[in-house]
Amino acid sequence: MPSQKLKPATRALCIAAGICALIAAWYLALSLRWVSTLLLPPPPDVARSLARMAQTASFWHDVGSTVGTWLAGVIVGTAVGGAFGFLLALNPYIWAAVEPWVEFLRSLPSVVLVPLVSVLLGVGANSRFACAALVVAVLMMASAATAIRATRSSHLRLAIAWRASFLRTLVSFYFPATLSHLAVALRAAIPLALIVTVAADMLIATDAGLGRILMDALAVFDTKKLYAGVIVVGVLGYLAAGLSAILERKTIHWSGS
Repeated sequence: MPSQKLKPATRALCIAAGICALIAAWYLALSLRWVSTLLLPPPPDVARSLARMAQTASFWHDVGSTVGTWLAGVIVGTAVGGAFGFLLALNPYIWAAVEPWVEFLRSLPSVVLVPLVSVLLGVGANSRFACAALVVAVLMMASAATAIRATRSSHLRLAIAWRASFLRTLVSFYFPATLSHLAVALRAAIPLALIVTVAADMLIATDAGLGRILMDALAVFDTKKLYAGVIVVGVLGYLAAGLSAILERKTIHWSGS
């Protein structure tokens, strides 16, 4: 059944099988000459390129730069966006005035914000951080407001029957609902922030970051290094998404996940 949860060992075997299938398809495409090895190098060449990169200090500096900016953007964006969305949505008139701007920013392709932010803040780490934090904050504002509006009227009538104070109503009803929505939104915000951070590395010519590795490899058409960099970015996103799922299950126990 689709809802059946796999055991950790079974899940690991399925993941390994998927990786093996991808590598087999990779070899098949090369053996049948569907694509040139110049455009799609063999897996061992990519693995050797990745191993050489991992032996250099500059690689780990680039990884640390991207991960640090990415995580800072997620943390600040979640805190600021969640708080502002929660407070503004409590008043329907204020939220009616703010919502079009939030939806406008949320509907923009996230990469579009990179050149706009760089015009205001210039190139460098500040722009990368601002881009990541902004896209996360907008998503969290919308999610917090959705949680406020989705709070059941029956719960609010119960609060009135209990003669609960406004503060008590916030803590007992609105706040748990908002945390549940933010936990779900966080799983979407994490890869989105990574995309924007790497895109900022690539578009505003920063001196460190995984995006710089990708652009340097593309400039000299080093496809082995290019694919190795893409793999690193993908692995980071996958691990972070898994961590966010674990945190959601452990901390937001009432979310039903």
